[in-house]
Amino acid sequence: MKILITITALILSLNPTTSIAQVDESTLEQLVGWTLIETKTIEGFYNDDGKYEDSFEGCDYDRVIQFVDSTQIECSSYGYQYAYRPTAFIFGKNTNYKGKSYTLYKMIVEDDVYDIR
Repeated sequence: MKILITITALILSLNPTTSIAQVDESTLEQLVGWTLIETKTIEGFYNDDGKYEDSFEGCDYDRVIQFVDSTQIECSSYGYQYAYRPTAFIFGKNTNYKGKSYTLYKMIVEDDVYDIR
């Protein structure tokens, strides 16, 4: 029994879980029909003065968010939160409007949902 406990402890120490994303039920209900496209780490954003900041302070309309892989998205909704290098979950959904096909995007950071483009 002592060997089993030691092996389990060793396995857990080699693969530690430093954070577990928790999303509540109402957040998940907003994403029915959406597809998870990608997860990325947010590196920072450009504030209203065009200055780069190395944190995440939520979304504001037209705010540019930059990820660690140097890709960017633009916010099309508002919501405030503060986090340092959080994980963003990017979702997409195809829709048709007046005979044209469009893809809509959403981003979840911690437990907040943002519309993005």
